[in-house]
Amino acid sequence: MTIKKITANETFTVRNPVLRPGRPIESCCFELDNHPSSLHLGVEFNGEIIAVLSALPLECDDFPDQISMRLRGIATLPKFQKKGLGSQLIVEIEKRLLKLKKIKLLWLNARISAKTFYHNLGYKVVGKTFNVPGIGIHQRMYKKLLK
Repeated sequence: MTIKKITANETFTVRNPVLRPGRPIESCCFELDNHPSSLHLGVEFNGEIIAVLSALPLECDDFPDQISMRLRGIATLPKFQKKGLGSQLIVEIEKRLLKLKKIKLLWLNARISAKTFYHNLGYKVVGKTFNVPGIGIHQRMYKKLLK
């Protein structure tokens, strides 16, 4: 298994069945997916992308003075879940963004079911829970990148 940089479109084969099951593939396209500063990583196994993560250049309303990126589309195909791939992707994206020296904060809107997962990786809660229509209850979380 290797972690590699991929395109936004390459994330759809994992985003769609895991995050948007039963919805059209177009529902997997996020704002700024194709922005030049966006970064998409995938775990490749036997020539197939089995886990993905995207970092998009979006400021966090809760920290408007921080140069930040939003993590989105973090997903692993069901038969590969619970093997640490999501954690590996987050650690790798943090390393890569830390090297850019300008990114100070990572943030995401976590599904409530994944809140402990992110907490264990050092992400902290900010604000109240909220509903994303058609998807469910979420909680905003963040992590400051230390240099």
